[in-house]
Amino acid sequence: MEKILDIISAKMAAAFEEAGYDASFGRVTVSNRPDLCEYQCNGALAAAKQYKCAPIMIAKAVVEKLNAEDYSLVEAVMPGFINLKLSGSFLAAYLNEMRTADTFGLQKSGEGKTIVVDYGGPNVAKPLHVGHLRSAIIGESLKRIMLDVACRGIKLCKFLLRLGNDLSVLIKENGTGAGRALVQG
Repeated sequence: MEKILDIISAKMAAAFEEAGYDASFGRVTVSNRPDLCEYQCNGALAAAKQYKCAPIMIAKAVVEKLNAEDYSLVEAVMPGFINLKLSGSFLAAYLNEMRTADTFGLQKSGEGKTIVVDYGGPNVAKPLHVGHLRSAIIGESLKRIMLDVACRGIKLCKFLLRLGNDLSVLIKENGTGAGRALVQG
């Protein structure tokens, strides 16, 4: 599912093209002045240089081409900014589409990637308590989230036994086959 910013950028690009300007000027960004609007487009300022026209004239021409039903506020303000606030009906339609989608609008961004999830288990040298579940639950949750974003493979590294640094150094220095098997996992 497309992001809201991508959807309104595509609509803005189409409006620039309908008004007779290059669609590349239709890039929408999140407003740096949230007291004025939610989103803004500054493309009319850049287009003014190329088309040798006043930016406010370009902005007004583009605003006329936008679908007013998608926005509760669409205005061209000096020197050539286009301010946008999304309408409730646009947001409701977007959320309804997200609700009915197979993955609730989650994009499969991990396509073809291999992820390594490294998490530990309880220390058997200490008494077991509910706090030992924290790492295992977080690790299992991360694994399931990664599977949902279509990662190719999940490599799990779960450590069941933590004996401390001194014992691991002793095993490494020993160099026996059993010691190497413990260290390598």
